Amino acid sequence: MNSTKKNALNADASLGDIVNQLGKLLLRIKTNWKPVVIYPLVFGLVGLLAGLFLHTDKKKAEFIIAAEEEGPSGMDGLMAQFGLDVGGSNPGGVFEGESLVHLFQIRSMIERTLLTTIDFEGKKTVLANLIWKDMKQSQKECFSEVDFKADRSQQNAITDSALYLTYRHVNKEVLSVSRPDKKQSFVTVSCSNENPDIAMKLSQALIETVTAFYIETVTKKARYNLDVLRKEVDSVQKILNYNLRSNANMSDLNLNPMMQSARIDENRTMIDLQISISLYGELIKNLKLAEIGLRKQTPLIQIIETPHYPLENVGFRWWQYIVMGVGSGFALAMYMIYFGWRKEQSATKDE
Repeated sequence: MNSTKKNALNADASLGDIVNQLGKLLLRIKTNWKPVVIYPLVFGLVGLLAGLFLHTDKKKAEFIIAAEEEGPSGMDGLMAQFGLDVGGSNPGGVFEGESLVHLFQIRSMIERTLLTTIDFEGKKTVLANLIWKDMKQSQKECFSEVDFKADRSQQNAITDSALYLTYRHVNKEVLSVSRPDKKQSFVTVSCSNENPDIAMKLSQALIETVTAFYIETVTKKARYNLDVLRKEVDSVQKILNYNLRSNANMSDLNLNPMMQSARIDENRTMIDLQISISLYGELIKNLKLAEIGLRKQTPLIQIIETPHYPLENVGFRWWQYIVMGVGSGFALAMYMIYFGWRKEQSATKDE
């Protein structure tokens, strides 16, 4: 019965009781002031040391791009019913969804980007050389003569190994690709470096490389069909010109109109000319449709937003490490004081 009343009184503690308990806690903090001072000071010094070694002054160049993922329009469907195909903006869905994000991170795309020649500080240089010199591996003796070339066939095995290490460094520590909203086609591509110009150049070169890769691969079939049609048009045009000359030559002959056998060759040239004209017209129509289809398939990737100087900082600064250290030390000191106070309160109640 007494324990039940005691629990009821504890559950219905008044505001005065709460203020009284807080006063006792503050009094304990006042009497145990050393942890409140020492812990934040020690943790602040640890944060300072961590900030001196771990802080980064990297700048981030962030681009927002959009990939076209449209389906066939009503006009495309209507033309398809009549056997006319003008292509789509993304045939086969190659760059739909997360596949575009992964495309920016594959090794071939990054290495092709690193071997791009750019204009940096008034000089032509390979992008990989700018990133490689800031890496720890570049200080090793075996990599002392590494010099990247735009033409990969001119590189030796050591340089190829250095290029692979540079790719891993870029993929893990420099490059960030994400799709914030799964319902939209926006993709964020960012690169970070202590030199803001290198971060900007690397981001731009990577986007250009991926875009060129799309034009090279996704439109390969359309370009092949277009080239075949152009060759066929040239061949048929030559035949058409030949038939025009043959028909004109036969018409110039002074043949006896009563001799029908003599007009066989003239009729044959006329038939060949009509066939050539019809075939040439169909090929021209298909050629124009192929050109329209190729234009519809490019470009796939469009830049929506580009970064501007000054670029955004990446990571924590040295003073932020100090603030986190002081905050952690103060929180630990308060927890230990509160834990000790609660332990004393429990011991008092038990007595």
